[in-house]
Amino acid sequence: MPTASSTPTPPQPSKARLLSGAGQRTAAGRTQTSTATAADTTFTATVPFQRPPSAAAARPLTPPPSPALPRWAKGFVIGGVLLAVAMPVSVLMSRSMLVQQVLAEESSSKAAMVCTGGDARAVDDSSVMGWLFGGSYFSCGDWETREARQQRDRDRDQANYMAREKARLQAQ
Repeated sequence: MPTASSTPTPPQPSKARLLSGAGQRTAAGRTQTSTATAADTTFTATVPFQRPPSAAAARPLTPPPSPALPRWAKGFVIGGVLLAVAMPVSVLMSRSMLVQQVLAEESSSKAAMVCTGGDARAVDDSSVMGWLFGGSYFSCGDWETREARQQRDRDRDQANYMAREKARLQAQ
């Protein structure tokens, strides 16, 4: 019967051991190890080893460093960069489509002089805001007569026909 003066001793952790796989093979293929008594605390098939110290115990516990920028600020910066790239790209695409549209209209017109090349320009080139939001106009740089354009198209079509005929004859 335990007395009030005796205090229970906490259980002592046993040494960690690594299984070595040592033992004797029998004819049936089973491994046989020597039997240990209840008083033994070691097994013949184990080898003692030291665990490396854990990384958490080696360094003091400190809170993780706070990020340089809050998450909302990173999103704001990324959105601003995307907007700064997308706006000029959309303006340039709009102006190139304006050039194509005007040249297509000119090619179908019945006028004596036809615009064959030009570029789209900003209405207000004095500032970036004017360039982005001021609008665009088409400025024609190359003009030719309707007859000259028709003759150029006929010459181009004739050259393409002759090249196809030459390739067909060489293939035969």
